[in-house]
Amino acid sequence: MQKRMRSFLVVAMLMLMLIATVNAQVTTSSIAGKVTAQKEPIIGATVVAIHEASGTRYGAITNVDGRFTMQGMRAGGPYKVEVSYVGYSTAVFNKINLQLGETYQLDIQLKESSELLDEVVVTGQKGVAASRTGAATSFSLKNIESVPTMSRSLNDITRLTPQATVNSNGAISFAGANNRYNSFQIDGAMNNDVFGLTSNGTNGGQASVEPVSLETIEQIQINIAPFDVRQSGFTGGGINAITKSGTNKFHGSAYFFGNTQALIGTTAGEMEEGQKRTKLDKQHDYQWGVTIGGPIIKDKLFFFANYEKTDKSYPTAYNVGDGSDFTLEETQRVLNILKDKTGGKYNADFDPKDIYTRSDKVGTKIDWNINDRNKFTARYSFVGAQRYNFSRSYSKLNASDVAFVFTNKTHSLTAELNSRIGDNMNNEARFSYVRVRDNREPQGDIFPAITVKKGASSMLLGTEYSSCANRLDQDIFTLSDNFSVLLGNHSLIFGTHNEMYQFENLFIQNLYGAYTFNSIDDLENGVVNNYYYGRSKVDVTGRDDWAPSFGAMQLGFYAQDTWNATNRFTLTYGIRMDIPIFFGYSYKKRYFQQYGYS
Repeated sequence: MQKRMRSFLVVAMLMLMLIATVNAQVTTSSIAGKVTAQKEPIIGATVVAIHEASGTRYGAITNVDGRFTMQGMRAGGPYKVEVSYVGYSTAVFNKINLQLGETYQLDIQLKESSELLDEVVVTGQKGVAASRTGAATSFSLKNIESVPTMSRSLNDITRLTPQATVNSNGAISFAGANNRYNSFQIDGAMNNDVFGLTSNGTNGGQASVEPVSLETIEQIQINIAPFDVRQSGFTGGGINAITKSGTNKFHGSAYFFGNTQALIGTTAGEMEEGQKRTKLDKQHDYQWGVTIGGPIIKDKLFFFANYEKTDKSYPTAYNVGDGSDFTLEETQRVLNILKDKTGGKYNADFDPKDIYTRSDKVGTKIDWNINDRNKFTARYSFVGAQRYNFSRSYSKLNASDVAFVFTNKTHSLTAELNSRIGDNMNNEARFSYVRVRDNREPQGDIFPAITVKKGASSMLLGTEYSSCANRLDQDIFTLSDNFSVLLGNHSLIFGTHNEMYQFENLFIQNLYGAYTFNSIDDLENGVVNNYYYGRSKVDVTGRDDWAPSFGAMQLGFYAQDTWNATNRFTLTYGIRMDIPIFFGYSYKKRYFQQYGYS
């Protein structure tokens, strides 16, 4: 009676609470189940799971209801699970593979030791619906390696989710939601574009670079509508990826993917009568890298490392004399006018250019089995990318100094400690720091933005008007902790997830001035049609290229209970609360005070 009353009180208390949202992530898996003999629960049975590739051991003891749980386990496998109790034959289960963020349900019936028990091999589909925490799709290493991919992008994998669509910019949408409402974590570290400027929604998106090498991914989980309190913070999809770790055997890879104009073919589309297909101009797109992993101390300390380089380049189209609305004589006349007005200092050109995107990715990971009760993991990664931004069209001809290089540097550090505190108590503590530096670097001497019109067409020269002063610095800290305990038929989780953001954004358009001329004659005669000039108020900010700096914080707390009411009925319910905090000096308030506004 007391047992039923306790269960009822737990359900009633938590059902009365509202569910809020907070951003969290899962980087591990778990095994839970019930041990019985002759349909009676076995109290004090020993359950040991061994990750065979690394020798990592996890353990638990069954409680008064015969139940056990092992949290904070490496995703993947294979695992060997042994269940033993005095007077009974040891039950052995092999070839168990764990899906990221899911609980593998393993119920065991022991037989008395007088009966011979052969080794049991568990087979079947991984990630069955009963183990999932909502609408989700999981991709194992085997799935990832078997999927054809032209771009070597995570999107080539995630787009296999039935609810996913990917647009031409690489932005992925789940169930029709905008990609900015997605959540993307790698080993627990946030890789979202928190500030919200990239088209694909991830760090490095403005430089057209992937935040992680596909060759290093171990598993991916896509959540659409999870009911696990640790997974939230998105109304689109939650993309949760974990990277490979070292094992007791040295393993590595070297890879190369690429193509050139010879492999791409000739001009596409329908040809008119008498027209011939032509070969494409010189271009290339390649990616190469290496990975290596293995033991530092067998069964104890492991490492994994990778390096990857990408390089993509293709020529501009609509150059002078090749599809542009402007003639060679017109472009030369404009250049001569500007050189004359600057005393020969203006030195841009209208030559064809090669548009390139380059990146370097470096990653290292350490796994340390401190003892049977404590496991520590640390990962550091760096992504450096440069994208040459420049284009031309029939009606828009850009000079060479309109180009800018977008640079991105992303550092990511994650540390995680998984501890078994008691026979049925576990704790997962995680810290991450992500440092993102984005910058636009104009390609040419500082010069006002010049627009010269010719009917509906335009010729652009000088520093691109949005790239005069354009920089974004982001620092994101995350601290989370999940404490789980098994009490009777209740698996309880108490946790906190806290994120701290610091931004500095420099963005001033037309800092060097912007002139518009309705014709080449107007340029020569100094007849300006429009003029723009932008800067920050020096008397308020202290400088004309001032960058605002501000920060925010989100504190989150949650609790969840998974109640195994019967062998056929499990109820999961929980509560979450988040507290947003904003901090930073208000320059708007200072401005109003200075000029007497209220």
